[in-house]
Amino acid sequence: MSQSSSDGARGWLVAPRWPWALRRRARLAELEAAARDFRVLTEHSRDIILRVDRDRRIAFVTAAIRRFGYEPAELIGRQVEELTHPDDQALLRTGFDAVMAGAPIPSYGPFEHRIRTASGDWVWTEGSPRVVPGPDGEPAGMITQMRDITSRKLARAALAESEVRFRLLADRATDIILRIDAAGTILYISPACRLLGYSAGEMIGRPATDFLDPEDHALAAERTQDLLSGPPRGPKDRREYRALVKGGGHIWLEGAASLNRDADGRVIDIVSHLRDVTERRAADAEIHRQRAEAQAANLAKSEFLANMSHEIRTPLTGIMGFAGLLEEIADLPPDARTYATRIATASRTLLTVVNDILDFSKIEAGQVDLDPQPLDPAAFVVETVELVAVQAEEKKLTLATVIETPLPRAVAADGPRLRQVLLNLLTNAVKFTEAGGVTVGVGYEAADGGRLRIRVTDTGVGIAPDCQGRLFQRFSQADGSISRQYGGTGLGLAICKSLTGLMGGEIGVESEPGQGATFRFTIRAPPCEPGAEAACEDEIALDARPARILVVDDSPVNRELVGVLLRVFGHQLTEAPGGAEAVEAAARTEFDLILMDLQMPGMDGLAATRAIRAGCPLNDATPIVALSANILPTHLEACRQAGMADHIGKPIDTRELLTKVARWSQPEARAEVGAAEPIDTAA
Repeated sequence: MSQSSSDGARGWLVAPRWPWALRRRARLAELEAAARDFRVLTEHSRDIILRVDRDRRIAFVTAAIRRFGYEPAELIGRQVEELTHPDDQALLRTGFDAVMAGAPIPSYGPFEHRIRTASGDWVWTEGSPRVVPGPDGEPAGMITQMRDITSRKLARAALAESEVRFRLLADRATDIILRIDAAGTILYISPACRLLGYSAGEMIGRPATDFLDPEDHALAAERTQDLLSGPPRGPKDRREYRALVKGGGHIWLEGAASLNRDADGRVIDIVSHLRDVTERRAADAEIHRQRAEAQAANLAKSEFLANMSHEIRTPLTGIMGFAGLLEEIADLPPDARTYATRIATASRTLLTVVNDILDFSKIEAGQVDLDPQPLDPAAFVVETVELVAVQAEEKKLTLATVIETPLPRAVAADGPRLRQVLLNLLTNAVKFTEAGGVTVGVGYEAADGGRLRIRVTDTGVGIAPDCQGRLFQRFSQADGSISRQYGGTGLGLAICKSLTGLMGGEIGVESEPGQGATFRFTIRAPPCEPGAEAACEDEIALDARPARILVVDDSPVNRELVGVLLRVFGHQLTEAPGGAEAVEAAARTEFDLILMDLQMPGMDGLAATRAIRAGCPLNDATPIVALSANILPTHLEACRQAGMADHIGKPIDTRELLTKVARWSQPEARAEVGAAEPIDTAA
């Protein structure tokens, strides 16, 4: 239709659009927008979208296929089997044909199969296929979204292989592998649980505490709580539990537990590695029993040695004391003097034997403590050599001391122990030398902090090379005839070796039969400042004022000997035959000094000392000095603990007795009793 305009021009009237045309145009716009969105998604998606027609030919594939080395266009029209692994082709073909025939798609989850890349490698893909219907509503093909899952499959395979290895190890291991949850329920246990008489099936799903001794439940609960709330535990953090055995009894299991958590920190499980340690614990118990028996045996040996020492030293006190008094009588007949000398010599020999046995026992027990003090090495050696001068003179042997290198003015060393070593070597040298003499050489080495070097050379019988290795072993001598000819226990050189070792040194010998012998030893002796000069012991003893002294001893002979030695110097003595009598005397009379035996019938010396300190005001501060044959370190410590001020060993050394009586009988000695220094245990 047309009509003229107002200006006379003809124009066309535009008819209004029909509704169906408008809807069609809107639908086309929607489709174009959807197509654009689809292209954007498919071009940028990492997953591959693949459509296959009814003939299994590729009808469409997105650009993501390029990650496998293909261009989308080169795959259009190709059979999908060409890209599928041979082992997967039959399953793919059978499933596809069934779906095209109207069968439903299986609902077992994403379909996994292998795709060949352009380079010939195989990758695993996962897809979720869907049917594409045709115009007639019948299946016209399938479309699927495929994702590369190669890394995941490899990880799963590695995990599966690891689990297989773990199962294999767990099944064959003799140790038990246990996995429980946070509540303590058994999730897994290895076949080694047969140690308990159970199968794994009997234990899985039950609380682990069902198989623990009830006395260990608290320990297991505490252990679990520590794992859940505490820091991670290492493999060395092990615990022992008693596990119940089927049918009764238990075995000991030792285990280390570790906690596994997920990425969010939640507890997955607790894994324990448990080992049967029943035999080990039994062995440990046996070792403990044997150690206890050994300790009891050592204690019995120590008690025996203490009793032996006491029983020998007590009579020796009288023998040596009165033999010495006899030797000092000026008008003693020659025969009587000879007999007295032999008695004194024999008793000193017996005392040496007893001392050697006790010394070696103390060394073996580790009861020897060193007390380094300043000493003048030159003067020390000369004084020690003088101690054997009488024996050397009797055999017409020469004695010489040689200073081989410059010596420090003073060194720090344990004088009594050093003298014991040197004197042992000197007495041996004199004993085994019939002609010639003995020479002592002393030198010093500044290296290693300072070392004192001493040698003792004699012109005696010498020692065969094959015998020298036995010299420093206990109860050993060069040969059996030595002990018969010269006597001795065979302990002296063993003691010397132990003492030099304690003093940081060593000892050795050089000798040939008939050519004499040279014993050399060194000790650690750093230089130091000289100590204060000791007062002359003889002067202290002789100048001491007369004192009132209580002598307590159950042996009348010993009380008599002490009386003879002390009354000469004007001391007033009161005697008590036992501890109870001593306490009674101390309660009645004030004394300047109390000499107390230790081992007595009834109340012993320690009990008497404590009673005097606690209940005798007249003598609660009076110095009490032990006068006893008990000289082991344990005895000396017991004396100190009981309140004694000092100790004098039996047999009595006259000089030591007079010196200590002089010291402790002075009025000012009472003030020292409360703060007395520990008794010297080096003797």
